[in-house]
Parts: sequence; C-alpha cells; structure tokens
Amino acid sequence: MTRELQQRGRRLPFAFSELDASVRRDVVWLEATDTGQSSGILYRPPARPGRPEPKTVVFLMHPRGEFTRHYVVPPLVERGYAVFGQNSRYLNNDSDMVHERLLFDIAAGLRHLRDTGFEKIVLLGNSGGGSLLSFYQSQASRPPDERLTTTPGGEPIDLTHEEMPEADLYIAVAAHLGEGRFMLNVLDPAVVDEHDPLAIDPAWDMYNPANGYRPYPDPSSYEPAWIVGYRQKQRERNHRLDTIARAAIAEQQDARTRMRSPAYNDLPDDEQSRITRQRWLGRYMVIYRTLANPAYLDPSIDPSKRPLGSIFSPGDPIIGNYAALGLARVMTPRAWLSTWSGLSSQADLPDTIAHVRIPTLVVYADGDCDIFPSEQQEIFEKSGAADKTMLELSYADHYLNPVGDAGRGLADPRERLIEMIVPWIEERIGAP
Repeated sequence: MTRELQQRGRRLPFAFSELDASVRRDVVWLEATDTGQSSGILYRPPARPGRPEPKTVVFLMHPRGEFTRHYVVPPLVERGYAVFGQNSRYLNNDSDMVHERLLFDIAAGLRHLRDTGFEKIVLLGNSGGGSLLSFYQSQASRPPDERLTTTPGGEPIDLTHEEMPEADLYIAVAAHLGEGRFMLNVLDPAVVDEHDPLAIDPAWDMYNPANGYRPYPDPSSYEPAWIVGYRQKQRERNHRLDTIARAAIAEQQDARTRMRSPAYNDLPDDEQSRITRQRWLGRYMVIYRTLANPAYLDPSIDPSKRPLGSIFSPGDPIIGNYAALGLARVMTPRAWLSTWSGLSSQADLPDTIAHVRIPTLVVYADGDCDIFPSEQQEIFEKSGAADKTMLELSYADHYLNPVGDAGRGLADPRERLIEMIVPWIEERIGAP
C-alpha cells in the first residue's frame, strides 16, 4: 500500500527520512590494504526471539556520495535484510579521486561482511555506485594475475595480491555509464581556451540560438547532423584535457627521475632547487563548463518521460554550465584521467559489466533528466550475465521522486523499487 510521504517535498536526494528506532546500527571503521580509511553503517533488523540473523547483506557505495543513510535501508531491513552503507575515502571530495583506489575500500568492506558471517552479498549500485560496483566485481571475478596494476595516469596500483570477495548478485538502479562517460556527454565543446571560460566557438555552443537553443523552459531543437558533430567535438575536448593531464604527470615524473639520477648532485644549486620544486608541485586542472548535453533541452534526443533540465542545475542548465560548483571543476591530473575522463577512465560501465557474470538487474528510472534510455539499453546488452533483467520504473526521476501528475498518481517510486528488487533477489538466493 502506498504511504503518503509528508517529507516528499523536502527529502534528501539519497537519504531516508526516518528509521525504526529498534533497527540495529553498527558503525564500522575500515582500513584498506593501502591504508586508505573509510567507514560505514551496518543495519540489521531488530533482534526478536526466534528470528534468525540475516545471512544476506545488501552493499551500497558511491564514489563520493553519502550512502550510509540510503533510502533503501528502512524497507530492506523491514523485509529482513541486512544493509551495509559504506562511504569511500573520497567522501564529498573527488578532486584527487583515483577510482582504482576505491576498489581497495570496497574489498575491505566486503571482507568485513564475510568475516561477520554473511553468506550472500548483493551489490546495489545506485547512480555513480552502479559503475563503481561493476568496476569492482569485474576485477574481483578475474584471476588475480589478470587484474589491474596501473591507473590511467601510470601510477602503480597492484590488485593482483588483493583479497577481493566476489558478490552474488548485482543490481544497477538509475546508474549512468560511469563518471567519465557521463562527463563526455556534458563537456562543453564550444570551449576554445581552457584558461578562458568565456572564450567560445559559437558554431558548437548549445546555448547559441543560432544552433537551436531556446531559453528554458521552452524546449530547444538541434539538428541531428549538428548533434553528430557536437559529440565529436566533445571527444576532441576530452582528448585535449587528457593531453594536459598527461603532460603534467610526465613533467613531474621527469623531475622525479632526475632527482634520483647520480648527476643530480653535480647540478648547480639553483637547478637542483628548480627540479626539486617541480618534483613536488601538485598541479590542479580547472575545468570549466561541464553541463552542456543537448539532451537536457531537446526532448526529441533519446526520448523519455523526463522534464527539461538537469539535476545539477536549477532550471536552465546554462546556469550550472558556468556556475562555480559544476562537476569536475578542480581536479588533479591523475584524478581527471582516472575518474572523469570519458576516454581514459577504466571504470566505464559498458566495458566492466561485460565481465560481471553474476545475475544482474538493471532498473531504469524513465523520468531521469541525466540518464537516458539508450544508455540503459547499452548497459543491459553489454552485460556478461547469462541471467539478466531490465525493468523500467515509470515516471521516476534520478532520485526516485515522482515525475509529473502521472507520477504522483502512482505509488512512491522508492516503494515500487523495493517491490521490484526483493522478489528478484529471493528468486535467486532465497529469503534473507
């Protein structure tokens, strides 16, 4: 039965608003094998005489988002499941996020759950957690000697000796294709100078009326041939940013090599000083204008039940494209390559999910402004699981709020999600 949620207008994007006080909550502090620190909360049903302890735990993590209070916790615990929401070492700050390091955090969390006695683990990847948990499972399922040993920036990262427990089921809910692939779709290709955010090539500016733009809330209309060229220009800008990042890394690596050379001690003091400073200089990339996907304003592109706009900008996304708090605004070179580069990141969901062979469920919110039907179809088609299912959550936005009058006439999308995933889980691994 649908509950009338008084909090519907003010609830947080991913968090529940209330929880039964008798639900057991254990705060867990974890140290990864590379010494990275993370933490989480393990939720278990209230202890009652005759009720067995759950043997199945649902695992949640987002690369940088707060997932210890995720909205699936109360209904899943009510159904008898344990839920572990783990926050990564990069909570609320991805400026130096190396995605490969996140796998050490997940491994630490899953080892803890196995050691605690859970027999079955369900990975629930919501939003950016979808690509992250697929990345993990795709590595965990490989023979150790076939796992990653370097990051896209060339940094050694040895997963070949890491104990990486595999999960039993994988669920993707409103999951994008990976932060890099997402960024590739929103990079503004009209940027002509990375140091001048107002320098524009008007031919590729989606906010130029000559290209079909109409100010929000009117829909825009872009020519299909122009869109093809636009996507290519986005790739070219991504490549340009990758080149900048790799040059910065190479410059620092060159200085490191020179410091280790026997000839270093024979150099003049001022030259030694310059090399030393270059070796330790931590460069940052300032990346402007990262909210420019024509699909935000043209509903004929990858049609769905979504409203116009983006979750990252109030009203017209042109605001978010230029405002200070846009995606990936300030990044270290290694973080850009590992996390936000659509050409270099190794956490690309369509690539990693091909190696995820455990039963897989893809749940698509068809009112999502930032994730589109063709992307969900790509995830599903490239899944390597023999047992895979895709379900549509109608009239639901990215945060599983109802969309429009039709959405408000249905049961709450978060309740409908639970009615989808619990039977799917129990058909495969039984009761919790």
